[in-house]
Amino acid sequence: MSAVRRALIDNAEALVFLLATLVVATLLVWWSLFSSGLVGEVLQLSTTLANLESDDVVRAAALGEATARAERQQVMLLGEGSVFAAMLLVCTGALFLVARARRDAGRRMIRLLQFTTHELKTPIAGVRILLQSLQLGSIPEEQRARLLAQGVLETERLAHLAETILAFQRATSKARLKPAPAASEPLLRELLELRKKTFGDEEVALGAVGNAEVKVDRDAFRVVLENLLDNARKYGGGCVAMSARTVDHRWQLEVKDQGVGFAPGEAERLFAPFERDDRSGVQTGSGLGLYISRQLMRDMGGDLSATSEGPGKGATFTVTLSVAGGDRD
Repeated sequence: MSAVRRALIDNAEALVFLLATLVVATLLVWWSLFSSGLVGEVLQLSTTLANLESDDVVRAAALGEATARAERQQVMLLGEGSVFAAMLLVCTGALFLVARARRDAGRRMIRLLQFTTHELKTPIAGVRILLQSLQLGSIPEEQRARLLAQGVLETERLAHLAETILAFQRATSKARLKPAPAASEPLLRELLELRKKTFGDEEVALGAVGNAEVKVDRDAFRVVLENLLDNARKYGGGCVAMSARTVDHRWQLEVKDQGVGFAPGEAERLFAPFERDDRSGVQTGSGLGLYISRQLMRDMGGDLSATSEGPGKGATFTVTLSVAGGDRD
């Protein structure tokens, strides 16, 4: 069923155009038959009137019947013409919506290609210069460890960029995730340990998270957590606090930072694709992280939301997942 649904979505424009063509063709055929029948009735009535005797009473009755029939036909023409126009408007509107969706998808793809080209250049150039310097032996021994660590960081940045692009493709193509039960606390600690190997200096305070059994796609959740921590690293400033609780069979993970924050009315704007807050002076990043993260969470049957008390007061991002087997504290 999912394959059929994806095929329908991928070919929506062609299907709508085909439907519009069939509707118009059917209505035109019906209209032609109806008009032909109406002309036939008019000719028959003319013949009947011509054959009538010159009795004024009989002629008046025949004319009255013809007038009543003409009025009924006029009402039918108006009603069916209105249905015809309405169906044409619906088909035109559907084609317009599909065309606009295609146009927006094309624009997103162009922006993604521009972003990818820009973001790839910097780490690739850095790693290339590092390798060339090592090959030439021009790096002092005391600086090698630091520069090699920087090279590893750049390769991690490339890996994360690749994951972001793949996640964006998954989010836009509606590829189905595979949530499975997993204990929340070991999952969080495992992901944070992997994160620590890349950003050893990152301050993440993990508070009480319980040990709820949640329905989660591990790979998708890792992308979400990476994006939230990257966002906090760029805009948060200082320590990031994480804690979780279970409310009404829903596990809620809060990621709090102490950064630039945002006006409460701007929360939804943060989840639009290619949106980026430039107030902090951060020029890196795709503007896709939060958009992708919310899409992935919703595909897992959860959600992602953001709150802030205002600019300069930090932000809280809340990840929500369904509980599979209850709390095991």
